[in-house]
Amino acid sequence: MLDTFKMWMALDQLHSTLNQELEHFLKSNYNLTVSEFMTITRLSDAPDHGLTIDQLSKMVNLSHSAVSRLVVRLETCHTIERRSNEQDRRSTLVQLSESGKRDYQAILPGIVSVIQDVMKRNPVAITLS
Repeated sequence: MLDTFKMWMALDQLHSTLNQELEHFLKSNYNLTVSEFMTITRLSDAPDHGLTIDQLSKMVNLSHSAVSRLVVRLETCHTIERRSNEQDRRSTLVQLSESGKRDYQAILPGIVSVIQDVMKRNPVAITLS
């Protein structure tokens, strides 16, 4: 039981370190937060029709209102686009714009580099059973 607790603590520390370093990288190079980047990532994996704010909220673990504010900011930067949902007129679909898709692909190598660097400096052995 103590090993499980130690593993959880190590993973929590790794998560914290990754978020801090990714936040610094994204903010200083792209003026993005980790939450904004995670939203962009989820949208890059989404079907062509896009996702609702509610779906995004669940995927990035933020409140509906936080995602709404985030979407407004990303829309202002021309990273994403909103359009009406043909299936449900009460909701709006959000999707990456063409420039958002290009920007996302350009950011990925740097993100991978930061993650690899953090993982090399903070090795965690994970055993799944």
